[in-house]
Amino acid sequence: MQIAEKIRSFVFPGKDASSLDLKKHLPALDGLRGLAVLLVLCYDCLKLHHDGFIPTLIARKFAASGWIGVDLFFVLSGFLITGILLDTVGRKGYWKSFILRRSVRIFPLYYGTLIVVFGIVPLVWLALGYESGTGALAAVKETQFWYWSYLQNWLFAWQGAWPDGRVLNHFWSLAVEEQFYLIWPFVVVACSRKRLAWLCFGLCLFALTLRYALLVNGIPGVTTYVMTITRMDSLCAGALLAIAFRSPGWASRWAKYLPLICAASFVVLIGIDSVYPVLKSQSFAAYSIGHTLIATVFALLIGTLVLLSQRHLLSRLFCFPGLISLGKYSYAIYVFHRFVYRAVKSFDWSFLPESSQGWAIFAATLVSSYLLARISWILWESPFLALKVYMPRPDADAHSPANGNGNRNQIKNSQQQEITQPIAVP
Repeated sequence: MQIAEKIRSFVFPGKDASSLDLKKHLPALDGLRGLAVLLVLCYDCLKLHHDGFIPTLIARKFAASGWIGVDLFFVLSGFLITGILLDTVGRKGYWKSFILRRSVRIFPLYYGTLIVVFGIVPLVWLALGYESGTGALAAVKETQFWYWSYLQNWLFAWQGAWPDGRVLNHFWSLAVEEQFYLIWPFVVVACSRKRLAWLCFGLCLFALTLRYALLVNGIPGVTTYVMTITRMDSLCAGALLAIAFRSPGWASRWAKYLPLICAASFVVLIGIDSVYPVLKSQSFAAYSIGHTLIATVFALLIGTLVLLSQRHLLSRLFCFPGLISLGKYSYAIYVFHRFVYRAVKSFDWSFLPESSQGWAIFAATLVSSYLLARISWILWESPFLALKVYMPRPDADAHSPANGNGNRNQIKNSQQQEITQPIAVP
């Protein structure tokens, strides 16, 4: 028994919930973000030939469910953003600091991509005589105002369909998140934590009810999928978790039970999916109750990773360096991956067996997107992130710009803790 207990304590070590530091960087959450990116890339880019081989069937099922990476990012964003706001509410510079820090993280890559897509690429194609290329951008250029103003998700909702060109379809979630960033600070400052929790519960129920009502009345699923108000259950599930962790004694009471509840929730979700396809993309089940169930499971997973010791087996799995690296560059990987996928598919892959082509295209897309994201991080994103030293959080010790060591430490922490950015797929 003593040997068994030693093995258990080594593989599944406990953690003192009373010493929990919510402001400390958790590598496991970076790994979770990396998993979300991988799920989305599998959904978008892993197209395998149906050869009847069991591993292929499993991979196809995994890729077909990869859209849930969107929900994972929404829940994670709701958790981290609400936590930041709760930790700084009532302090001088609360809203200004939050918006400025989010802006230098998000805007450079977002607007830089729009400039390339709407300005540089059409000019280059025209100069090279590729008129067909400019035609592919014609439809999206006519609606570019919606992208510049972060309102493209409402355009898709109004149209009830994805744009034919599929050039920037995946930017809809960036609009959802930006709208959340703009509104949520005012909500947090206007509510006590108890009222905020009840509001989050109410928004979860409202989002679910509204999605169901729209769907049964014949509204296209795309509309319920992209509207900010109908996706609030995912964002608010994370927000509820952030509130819970900041409630006295909550972490200590639930530290023993949350991992078991999380494991059980995954089993229940798979069981429900076997009879009611909540994991099937673009199904009524997924569009309705699916988002709420998936958000609940992911919130439990996030809470479990926060509570577990970093030496725990589950934490070590999510601290795999490859996942953490994918998580660090997830924003740019998401922004670039569809452009890269188009470019990779344009090559002739017929020299490979048909059963291998899908894997090769996916691997090339993943590696190329990752490398491009790293280049973007070094040359484009990091210089803007360095500006965060002049806009410290209200709860952080202010470092003078003249203090080089303080600056470097603060920039490092900012880069580690504020990489969060949503991803989504139509």
